[in-house]
Amino acid sequence: MSKAHKQRLLIGFTLGPIFLAAAWFGGGWFLAIVALIAVFSQYELLKMVHYPPRVLMVLTLVVTPLCLLVMYFSRFDIVFLILLFAAAFTNFSLLFYKSSEFIKMSFVGLGSVIYPGLSLGTMILLRNIEISAYQQIDIGRNIVIIMIVAVYATDIFAFYIGKLIGKHPLFPSVSPKKTVEGAVGGFIFSCIAMIVFWLIDFIPVFHVFDYMVLALCAGIFGQMGDLVESKIKREIGVKDSSNILLTHGGFLDRFDSLAVVVPLYWIYVYIKFFV
Repeated sequence: MSKAHKQRLLIGFTLGPIFLAAAWFGGGWFLAIVALIAVFSQYELLKMVHYPPRVLMVLTLVVTPLCLLVMYFSRFDIVFLILLFAAAFTNFSLLFYKSSEFIKMSFVGLGSVIYPGLSLGTMILLRNIEISAYQQIDIGRNIVIIMIVAVYATDIFAFYIGKLIGKHPLFPSVSPKKTVEGAVGGFIFSCIAMIVFWLIDFIPVFHVFDYMVLALCAGIFGQMGDLVESKIKREIGVKDSSNILLTHGGFLDRFDSLAVVVPLYWIYVYIKFFV
């Protein structure tokens, strides 16, 4: 086993339990960790695209945690007001930038608030879900836990199965090392993880169909989210979003799948319980 791979395992087995523990206990700790992940991921994206307007970068990096904070207290009207203010400020700021590139980048900053900022921040909405018929069980906690497990079961097994038996490139123009065998293996293990949760009745209001929908979101769309971030990096010409997590790359590298899966989970759960 190489030194880089050992380092990868060490970081994974250290940060993974911290993330799961924060999701389990919820509250302010989970809010803080999700905000940290969202802001760092957003910052890495802006740095990768060489985001030039410094004032607007600060604005977008402040807007995201503010939105997550008011989302935590279910004040969606204030989230809307914050986003409107950011949009208005960005529009006015265009008067002071002459370069057409700066004008394009101004709207990239606003986009980064949505992806990956609020996309990852949707975990807070999932975590805070309450269903009156099942108050004895923390449904929101359990949904977030199975989501994290499904996404990283997909990621881990896609990586190892791809290394062991992968022969057919999945999307060579975007990520040459990813294989069809790895992608299929990741999806299968996502399904296996969900079947285990169904057998132990981890979420009493869910049927096997619900678990399979969540497996589909993690096992297929999660891998697509990973490919999207790979596409961004390839177009820019960088290997990792940053090196803050050493061999894991940056926060965006580690949470790109979640940035796609979390909103899909929220949409499905919202339609199931509240529509």
